[in-house]
Amino acid sequence: MIGDIQKNTPLSAYQPSEDVLKFTAEMKKDYSAGVDILQRPWVELNDRSVIEDTNRGQAMLNSYVDTAVEDPNEAYKWRGTRSMARNKGIAMHAQLTAGYLLPMFVAQNENDEVDKDFSEVMRDIVEWMASPINSNYQSSFLQIVFGMESNPVTYLGAEYNEVYQKIKEKTDNGYEVKEVLDEVLSGFQAPIWSATQVLITNAYERNIQKQRCIIKRRYVEKAELEAKYGKHENWEFVKDGVKSVYSDDDGLFYDIKDDDHPHLVAEETYLNRREDTEICLINGIYFGDKNLDDNPIRHRDNRGNPKYNLTPFGFSRIGEHFFYYKSMMNAMGWDNNLYDAMSEVAMNRALLETEMPMAYSGEGKIESDVIFPNAIVNMGKDDKLTPLLPGSNMANIFNAIRETADSMTEGSVSETMSGQLPQASQKAYSVAQAQAQAKKMIGAVGKSLAESVVQYGSLMKDIIINHITIPQVEELTGGTMKMKYKSFFLDNKNSGGKMTDKTIKFDETLIGKEMTDEDKKYEELRMLEESGYPDEKNSLIRVNPEMFAKFNYLCKVDVEEMFTKNQEYWQPVLLALRREMLNDPFIDMEKLDRRVMYEHFRSEGDNYIKEQSQTIPGVPNAVTEQMQGRGSEMVGQYNKKTANAVTEPIL
Repeated sequence: MIGDIQKNTPLSAYQPSEDVLKFTAEMKKDYSAGVDILQRPWVELNDRSVIEDTNRGQAMLNSYVDTAVEDPNEAYKWRGTRSMARNKGIAMHAQLTAGYLLPMFVAQNENDEVDKDFSEVMRDIVEWMASPINSNYQSSFLQIVFGMESNPVTYLGAEYNEVYQKIKEKTDNGYEVKEVLDEVLSGFQAPIWSATQVLITNAYERNIQKQRCIIKRRYVEKAELEAKYGKHENWEFVKDGVKSVYSDDDGLFYDIKDDDHPHLVAEETYLNRREDTEICLINGIYFGDKNLDDNPIRHRDNRGNPKYNLTPFGFSRIGEHFFYYKSMMNAMGWDNNLYDAMSEVAMNRALLETEMPMAYSGEGKIESDVIFPNAIVNMGKDDKLTPLLPGSNMANIFNAIRETADSMTEGSVSETMSGQLPQASQKAYSVAQAQAQAKKMIGAVGKSLAESVVQYGSLMKDIIINHITIPQVEELTGGTMKMKYKSFFLDNKNSGGKMTDKTIKFDETLIGKEMTDEDKKYEELRMLEESGYPDEKNSLIRVNPEMFAKFNYLCKVDVEEMFTKNQEYWQPVLLALRREMLNDPFIDMEKLDRRVMYEHFRSEGDNYIKEQSQTIPGVPNAVTEQMQGRGSEMVGQYNKKTANAVTEPIL
């Protein structure tokens, strides 16, 4: 996009139309403004640029040490790091990623009425999207938290692609080349973008959706982009390691060699939400529609409005308006440098104390080459060895190191929460206070993480409504076409107090269908058989796809989910709760017992629950009579769980 054009720079074969020239010139201005924001020193970052702060934070988190020594007389000194900031960062990462944080949803219709069934379905599909077999969300979430600790900002993208690849299929006449969906590059993807890969135009606007425009840039192999853009008329101009740069002086494009990336190509995507424009340039070459106005932003919400498909993540905010964040390494930088400096002083002094340099006076000759184990040296009565260094009080140095370590602990995670046992001399009250303080600190960071996850959840919701839950065209026998909706399978989900598999089925037969209360009961009874009754191995949910897409879904996140509550936590809590609630008429003891048994025995817990037959209050007698032939257990099953079926269209 930008580069130095010299007199001998060759003219590019790519020379686009006047409209593209005008767009490229405007984009170049925004590109230069974004690069300036990355390179400019900011007071909020301690007079460092975004690039410098990123490099510094990553070096600290990776325990980088410059071991180069110019003076040989200084080579004996210890040069290293105690990795205190890294250790605290790993402990913080373990706390924040105890679970893969996902948003919850509140489904509201046009009258702001909440529907719990649709809320649960949206949450379940998001969980399905985030599973490792369907996307890279979980691995990206782990990396995004490391990015929060080291970078002033890290972005998580939400993309849905349909990319085709060529494969060779063996036939009777040899091999035939055909195009199939590329499972690796297609579907929902959660790519990570670093601070330097995204350009913004306003460093004092925190809401990324309010940025006038953003530019995403990355370097990839040409073959990868060929799958997406190979059929575009400008693909012939794309060359590895060569950029086509627009000159403001004469309005022409020139080819500049990219020595830093000789075997890659630059993909730069311009997005302007207000103008609803998304255009990609590869090595500076236009890859949009022929009509410049026909380049809408691909990511849209369920109302059809454009949105930037990036969410910024950071450790903690700086000031009221600054876009970038203060990373954990930025916050701990001074203490970490002091800790390493004091450790260097202590270690080097300890080396000198152990192998003290000496001064010799007298008529004999004693040099360092005769100092070795079991050496015997003759000395006269006037010969004398004197230490060159005075005695030191090492206690003061180590006290300073401990004070620095305590300061770093106050701003991060305590040793106990990191998994270390407290010293025997520490009182339980002091340990509890340190843990409470660390939990507050983690909670504050968790709120920043939760804020970003809520924004990202909104992008995931858009992809679900616009891509994942829409019908797909299926070819039937005889060449006829049919629209088919996806079904979603989730294993080991809580359903009516039991851990079962869950299937969510978007059923086109429910679209526009009106059902009486009696119809719903008949339908729900029929679905019991489909769910694997009487074992209830699978919980089945049928959803009206048309009404599901019309709801407005508000995202929220529970910060407490970031604090792990394992079996050791839940077992005594649930047992105590069961004793307290034993005679409470508003508590379903069977469901509570199932939860208690699950925490002790996991999936085998249901084996210890006694099955009970129940009646069906409110069901017409005619229905009950028809069910008697199936046994009283069917009656009890209906009463225990019928809400699993979302059978009625919400009109």
